[in-house]
Amino acid sequence: MWMWLLLAVADWAAVEQLVARGEYRAAQEQLSRLPQDTARWHVLASRIADGNNDPASAARAAEAALRLDPRSEAAHLQLGGIFLSRNTPEAALDIFTEAQNVLPQSQLIRLGRGLAFKELQRWEEAETTLRACLPHPLAYDALATILIQRGRFADARTLADEFRMAAPKDHRGWYFLAAALDGLNETGVETAVRRALELEPRFAAAHALYGKWLLRQEQWQHAATELEQAARLRPDLVQAHLHLAQAYQKLGRADDAAREFQTVRALKEQEKIPRQRLLYHRGAQ
Repeated sequence: MWMWLLLAVADWAAVEQLVARGEYRAAQEQLSRLPQDTARWHVLASRIADGNNDPASAARAAEAALRLDPRSEAAHLQLGGIFLSRNTPEAALDIFTEAQNVLPQSQLIRLGRGLAFKELQRWEEAETTLRACLPHPLAYDALATILIQRGRFADARTLADEFRMAAPKDHRGWYFLAAALDGLNETGVETAVRRALELEPRFAAAHALYGKWLLRQEQWQHAATELEQAARLRPDLVQAHLHLAQAYQKLGRADDAAREFQTVRALKEQEKIPRQRLLYHRGAQ
């Protein structure tokens, strides 16, 4: 009996590991061998469908999980996450609000609600909700992003210091410190952004921030190098291309500058195209 239980646990864990690695076909094959009458099965099926970019099937599977277990935190999080990640924050907010009524102590559901408020630009509600989720790293990330975007650089610096104390090895705390210091026009930007890049060399936003700062220091070639890296890592990062064009101009690379300015124009045009959204009807089959 104990051996059977251990094997069953191992089977579920194997599917979850495959999903976490993005190996969805193998995960589906493993999942098909497990009993389908549990919320856990349907949550995993939803995650697989979501990973395969099939949000309709993912939502149906998450709904099925909730019918089997209305108090499943994982099912609520999965359903809300599908809509939050696909530019439908109104639906995500409805889902997370309903979930919070069922599971009022869940920090993760509260965090989902705060992220939905952020996407809806309901700033005060987002800030209040996200602060209640600290010290979760995603709450720090989202709240610091709001403060930087709104020009509240002194508050962002304070929050970045809290973030770094809570998670000193997380590159984002150092990045937000650099962004706040840059916004305040204070010293320490280079030290902070370099530390962020030591912790996560592939963090495009930090390369872009460093490149912008170097541009102001008239270090044209070094700025271009950082901005080229940012653009490689995040081809859709408008500010990286804009500042890279400016660096190329300073270096006398007119053709390269013109190409980057054209990329900026193309990305700006793309931003005008309405982003795809999901239809949402609670309980739809």
